[in-house]
Amino acid sequence: MLGKDRLITAAVALPLLGAAVVLLPAWGLALLVGAAAAVGQWELYRMHFAGPLPAAAWLACAAGVAVVAGTPFGWAPVALAGGVALALIARLLDPARREAAIAEAAVVVLGLAYVAFLLSHVAALRALPDGVRWVFYLLLVTWAGDAAAYYVGSRLGRTRLTEVSPKKTVEGTLGGLAASVAAAYLGWLFVPLAWGWDPLFIGLLLGVAALLGDLVESLFKRAAGVKDSSALIHGHGGVLDKVDSFLFTGPALLYYLSVVGAG
Repeated sequence: MLGKDRLITAAVALPLLGAAVVLLPAWGLALLVGAAAAVGQWELYRMHFAGPLPAAAWLACAAGVAVVAGTPFGWAPVALAGGVALALIARLLDPARREAAIAEAAVVVLGLAYVAFLLSHVAALRALPDGVRWVFYLLLVTWAGDAAAYYVGSRLGRTRLTEVSPKKTVEGTLGGLAASVAAAYLGWLFVPLAWGWDPLFIGLLLGVAALLGDLVESLFKRAAGVKDSSALIHGHGGVLDKVDSFLFTGPALLYYLSVVGAG
């Protein structure tokens, strides 16, 4: 069962998130998501760097905000390229631990690509026609799959799915995929999908994408020897723990709509 602290935090955060999606313009939500991306990058960097974060990491966090916030205006590629270049220049000018320069530079660039760039696709969805509906659709399908995978796995799970995340089970995964498809069909009432097969394909696509997003973050946390990315969100861990699925489901939905079309 969910703990009391988790329920209280969710009860406060979810209405605020919903209000932000509805009330903020596309650029406003992009700025908010950009701030979340910067925090997620900071959490990822803390997993790797034992001491204070180097200047390159802080520059990359700032660039992460620019990447996401610039998405509605088409500035994301420029911000991404500029952020990578500035972070690498900062590492070049840092005389400390030059023998670790490749590994540290790789981690800094990874934070920009893995957190900021992937999360920018949520801002891109909001910038679409009917963008508010598409963001809510993404939230519905992703969260439905995550919640069902947790509950089914905790009650019926017997077969371990992978060593990367020992609590993940085959039974929970199948339950999550079924819930993602069901939620995709429920959300079909509110979004302009043209074909009856679209919710099936989207539900399966986002269900698999959410699982992969969760497993990738689990891999990083196991490598760093931590349970949560941070303790910033009371009862829920860190920002990266909350957005890990969306790092993969956001691009998956956006590119599906780009290729197949909507409405």
